Amino acid sequence: MSVAERFGASIEVAGPDPESEGFFFVKRRDGVAHEAFVTGLLGLVGTAGRLVLHHQSGFAIVRLPHGRARRLGRLPWIDTVGGIRFDPEQFAAVTGVPMG
Repeated sequence: MSVAERFGASIEVAGPDPESEGFFFVKRRDGVAHEAFVTGLLGLVGTAGRLVLHHQSGFAIVRLPHGRARRLGRLPWIDTVGGIRFDPEQFAAVTGVPMG
């Protein structure tokens, strides 16, 4: 018998709407070439504008719906996917790269 059943409670954990977009940190698995990682991400995110940035050390920042990001985390060449707070206007101001 679970704790919820003992107390007659119901437990509901609601996440974000799978269609709402967010920014996600994506880390490639060790042993995966960075070029293959970026090429794979571009194929999955759809447009270069959704691949916000990437670095040779093995990570990228992407803009995706939450549901797609969850699925991305199940791929064998991806080590980690996690939501981040990212201010695109501040990024554009610092880098001179417009976020559209």
